[in-house]
Amino acid sequence: MKQHSGFLLDIDAVQEALRREGLAGWLIYDFHGINAVARALFSLSDYHITRRWFYFIPASGEPTLLAHAIEKTSYPALPGRMLLYAGLQQMQERLREVLPTAGQIAMEYSPMNDVPTVSYVDAGMIELLRSLGVDLVTSANLVQEFQAKWSAEQLRSHIAAAQVVHEAQREAFQMIETALQARTPINEYDVQQFILQRFAAANCITDSAPIVAVNANASNPHYAPTASVYSPIRPGDVILIDLWAKQKTPRAVFADITWMGFAGAEPPERVQHVFDTVREARDRGVDFLRQNWQAGKPVKGYEVDQIVRQYITEASFGDYFVHRTGHSLGAEVHANGVNIDSYETRDSRAIIPGVAFSIEPGVYLPEFGVRSEINVYLGDNGPEIHTEPQRALVTLQV
Repeated sequence: MKQHSGFLLDIDAVQEALRREGLAGWLIYDFHGINAVARALFSLSDYHITRRWFYFIPASGEPTLLAHAIEKTSYPALPGRMLLYAGLQQMQERLREVLPTAGQIAMEYSPMNDVPTVSYVDAGMIELLRSLGVDLVTSANLVQEFQAKWSAEQLRSHIAAAQVVHEAQREAFQMIETALQARTPINEYDVQQFILQRFAAANCITDSAPIVAVNANASNPHYAPTASVYSPIRPGDVILIDLWAKQKTPRAVFADITWMGFAGAEPPERVQHVFDTVREARDRGVDFLRQNWQAGKPVKGYEVDQIVRQYITEASFGDYFVHRTGHSLGAEVHANGVNIDSYETRDSRAIIPGVAFSIEPGVYLPEFGVRSEINVYLGDNGPEIHTEPQRALVTLQV
């Protein structure tokens, strides 16, 4: 039988990674779609599955799918054998049969919820498995290795999307400038909808509408205008535009940027100072990555956040930087690889070749907010940036 085309794991590669990390196996579990990692790696949404299922990949040997007896014909062809259970007692017996009690087994959970983006297995299932003598550890490194790394095709899709989002932000600022010069009313929602039109024209999609925010609205990191809630854009306004999109092709990945502008020829000194601080913090994060790459030193996600956050704190804006420095980037704009975070969580995963993430420090004062966002891809020759870093505020001649 032909293997399920939606199954995204290379068993040999997984087993090599398990042996490299000294793990006895990887147990992937799902029930009603609670495990987003399982959903992404197995692509079972088109199959009628209503009971708990487990897929165990040992460090060596044949994988096992443990499924409910009433669903023995509900699964596509997967590598390895299928083992069936019916009642709860039999499920536990089968788990004892399949899972070794010597050595550690990885699952989608995170001790102390340090990395919530890979913590999907419910506490009750963890308790059940531990009651069977299973020594459980996090699968965070495995998830990154086998879900977050980009293919060459995905990198190309990112580069193409980066061109689209950059052109859209340039045209958006031009649209604002033209309207203000002509004294034509324009608001945040108008600009947001214009950007969405540009995405559609470029055959790109997004998962939610862009952020276009002026002044105090830009102080809210996840503010977004709607058809009924928006602010006008006027001369003298600070303007934040955060936009993300990907090509409308299978497995395409996102580009995600934030640019800042000022509706006038000369920004106020305080606005300029905050922008310069955010830009320098962003660049220090990139420099830290590059320097360690050149020295052959692995870098963890939380370490980059600490470098960026330290600079903003030393500039007396630490209390106004209220989110992580960056997020994993992939087919979802917030993906399951390493996050640049020592603040909201502590992501201790190494930044490995093939993964991508944003670096987007921000300072959110009561009267205005500033954020600068780029995307970094760790290639075989070091960090690559295909989203143009903003060097100066966009100033509009109005």
